[in-house]
Amino acid sequence: MDKQLERQFLATIGRYLVSLPFDLKVLYEAMTDPELDPAAREVAAAAVVYVLSPSDIVGDREHKLAGFVDDAILVRTALKRVAEIGGESAQPFLARFTEEYAGVEEDVALFQQALGDLHPWLVGKLDAFKKLVYKGRRATDYLDEEAATSFLYDEWLAFQTDYDITETTLEGRLRRADPILELLRRRRAEEAKKIS
Repeated sequence: MDKQLERQFLATIGRYLVSLPFDLKVLYEAMTDPELDPAAREVAAAAVVYVLSPSDIVGDREHKLAGFVDDAILVRTALKRVAEIGGESAQPFLARFTEEYAGVEEDVALFQQALGDLHPWLVGKLDAFKKLVYKGRRATDYLDEEAATSFLYDEWLAFQTDYDITETTLEGRLRRADPILELLRRRRAEEAKKIS
C-alpha cells in the first residue's frame, strides 16, 4: 500500500473508530424502522449484533484498537448496504441521517482499495452475521420482538458507555496499516484451515 493511501485509510479509520457508537446507533435505528425493506433491516441487525457480540474477526480484542477496526469498516459497509437495498422508503431514513451518510460511498471505496483481496472476505461476513447468535437469539430475531429490540438497545447503551476510544486516546496509535492488515490476513488463513 502506498503511503498516501495508507495515510488516508488510517485517518478515515480513526474518524470512524471515534464515531463507532454513534454510527452503530444509526444502524439500530435502521433495524427498527418498519418502513425500510426487510433485507436492509436484516443487514443493520447483523452489523449491530456483530459489534456488540464478544465474537470478533480479529479475535478476542487481543489488540483492542485493531479489534474495533473491522467493526468500523463493517458498520460503514452496512450503512451503505442499507441505503442501497432499503427500497423507496429508505429516502426518509437517509434524510434523517445525512451527516452519518456523508461520504459513505467514498469510505467504502477507500476500504476496498486499502484492504485489497481482504475486502470481499471481510464484507462478505455481513450476510453470515444474520445468523450470529447473541444472548440466545439470532441477529434477525431482534427484528421481531419488542422486548428483544429493547434489550439490544440497552446493550448498545452499555457499549457506548464502556467504549473508550476517543480522539485523545487514539492520538498517535494509528501509525501503520500493516499490523491491522496482518491480523485480518491471519484470521482469514485460520478460517481457510478450518474449512479445508
